[in-house]
Amino acid sequence: MKFSKIIVGFGAVVLLAIILLLTLGCPPKGAEEIRIGAVLPLTGSSAQYGIWIKEALELYKDEVNANGGINGKHLAIIYEDDQADPRVAANVMQELITLYKVPVVYGSWASSCVLAQAPIAEKAKTVLMGEAISPKIRDAGDYTFRMQPDARYYIQQLVPFVFNNLKVRKVAILYVNNDFGSDQARVFADEFTKLGGKILSSNGYEQSATDFKTDLTKIKSEKPEAVFVPGYTELAVILNQAKELGLAPQFLASVPFENPQIVQAASNAAEGVIYPHHFDPDATNPLSKIYQKAYQKRYGRQSEGFAALAYDGLRIIVDVMKRIGSNATNIKEELYKIKDFPGVTGPTTFDDHGDVIKPIIMKTVKNGAFVAFR
Repeated sequence: MKFSKIIVGFGAVVLLAIILLLTLGCPPKGAEEIRIGAVLPLTGSSAQYGIWIKEALELYKDEVNANGGINGKHLAIIYEDDQADPRVAANVMQELITLYKVPVVYGSWASSCVLAQAPIAEKAKTVLMGEAISPKIRDAGDYTFRMQPDARYYIQQLVPFVFNNLKVRKVAILYVNNDFGSDQARVFADEFTKLGGKILSSNGYEQSATDFKTDLTKIKSEKPEAVFVPGYTELAVILNQAKELGLAPQFLASVPFENPQIVQAASNAAEGVIYPHHFDPDATNPLSKIYQKAYQKRYGRQSEGFAALAYDGLRIIVDVMKRIGSNATNIKEELYKIKDFPGVTGPTTFDDHGDVIKPIIMKTVKNGAFVAFR
């Protein structure tokens, strides 16, 4: 009799467990997921940029889900680490499309990675929204968009400011000798001479270089009013060596200059450098203030520009999905219609190549901080 009661009792427990599994274990219809992918450098030398972007994506994703998701469906982001390596980026892009069937992939940050992902996105008809600046991305495919402006777009905003606002007429250029640096130098020279300015010299250097004194001594003899240096972290060495040589014109840089490592290494030699950028961390528009408050609360520091772009990018993707669903082709068509979408980085518009058009501001270094030039 006891044995029979035990069996009956066990059966009741099993039945209860099955009922609970059916009622609680299976997600209700409202809890269904919409998945998108994200390909970012999360390890390696460029990891900081990927981490910033991921932080912003997570912040907005959680805001979306806390407010009912996308038409009642939970938003999930599947992250892949490309280590800023285009071969890895291509592999994980294929994985996201093949295994997870995502309609949208955000990232990568490195231009070479976005260019490796774009043909895969085009073939699979998957929307790719990069955050990279190479001019080559403009013609990468119908399904490729980007939240960060084209590198040339920044310079096209910088040059009139230098000529008209700073009243500079003579410039020397010292650029990193790769596609990025040479293209930036050429665009600056073309735009500046169109306005009536004079380029005194334009010389390239290898990214691995550590001694720039010969080039800087030559530039000093030319007596420029400004020196434009499109490069990367080596700008810290250039600025320090220029200071040692007593070369003190107005230094100009491109968007990658906004890197805390440069200011830390250059110290007060970085003070006053002017460069174009897409984000003012102290902007007073309501969206920016709400965003910065939320970011500060979650991560204990202010957001920088790459994170801000990602936050706006995901806001646009979610807005489109709420209106037209998660079909990639429909999303693509709708993105081309985006005009002046309000965001924390200002209004966003996509042109007929999927390139973003947005306000560019001039920034500088003041007391070791990146601030708007005022």
